[in-house]
Amino acid sequence: MARPRIVSETRRQPEVREPPSAKDISPHDWLSKESMADYRRAVAMDRPLAMYLSSAAERKIREHALREARRRLEVMGFLLGEVYSWKDEVYTIVRDVGTTRLKSTSAKVRFDPKAFPKLFAELDDSGFDYVLTGWYHSHPGHTCFLSRTDLDTQRTMFDQPYHSAIVIDPLNQEIKAFRLAGENYEEISFAVVEAPAKGCSGGKSVRTRKLKIRPVVEPTGSN
Repeated sequence: MARPRIVSETRRQPEVREPPSAKDISPHDWLSKESMADYRRAVAMDRPLAMYLSSAAERKIREHALREARRRLEVMGFLLGEVYSWKDEVYTIVRDVGTTRLKSTSAKVRFDPKAFPKLFAELDDSGFDYVLTGWYHSHPGHTCFLSRTDLDTQRTMFDQPYHSAIVIDPLNQEIKAFRLAGENYEEISFAVVEAPAKGCSGGKSVRTRKLKIRPVVEPTGSN
């Protein structure tokens, strides 16, 4: 599997901040019946959800997946956001996404290595001091799960407790989010929020990663 090489990391502390209130969040329209039930249970527990996805980022992910759905091509990109803590629990707010030209099929996707400079320029122009909080990719017509290759990508590139993987199936209109759980993975509950918070400081240690513009290897995902 090909991936970009991480050449440096900056450790910083997530701000201790109350998560968005129940009146400011909503479930995604494409949640399955089981995922919706998990969402409602998580909201009722009065604790932070694992992830809050801004409506702007959600729209970009959905539209990206839908653009290639007719050709059954997978898409992918990075989740850009911030890490916060509340009542000793860490959660993320995904404010934006970053992607570039891809090489994809109905069962595999990777960044075009020639497009990495454009991707990194886009990340630099994101407008805020982001953390890579995870990645997203699509499974057109294959439902939402992490394949063995996806799980390997998650373990290798997104191995922190706050890292998430969003998988979207634009043909079946389904979306799920996952995190690592021991040697496997588990589904996590997330909400769509209209106005995400800004800024980041104080709390548990997180890392901002810098990637080398000339990739040594490339990120991939497949069913």
